[in-house]
Amino acid sequence: MENRKFTIGYGGIEWDICEKNWEYHDNKSDDKLNNLNRVDENGVISYIFGILPVFDENPNYEKLSEICDFEVLANGHKFSGTFIDALEYIKANFKG
Repeated sequence: MENRKFTIGYGGIEWDICEKNWEYHDNKSDDKLNNLNRVDENGVISYIFGILPVFDENPNYEKLSEICDFEVLANGHKFSGTFIDALEYIKANFKG
């Protein structure tokens, strides 16, 4: 099965992890996540949003361990990893 694809955006102090081609129609969120989020009808993460600093998430939470492909919009950097990896990238590279 192919990894789902996400972009990582940054706008000064705001950041997001967004599934590619995602439209803001998912109206459910996962209350086990600390950062603002949306999940689709199957309960999988489709969008995570925050304002720096990034809130830590539970690395043992199953939904965050999904392997996805991420592309950073600002510099074109691409990597495969978990949502935790993407949040760590944001923490290390984006400063408010």
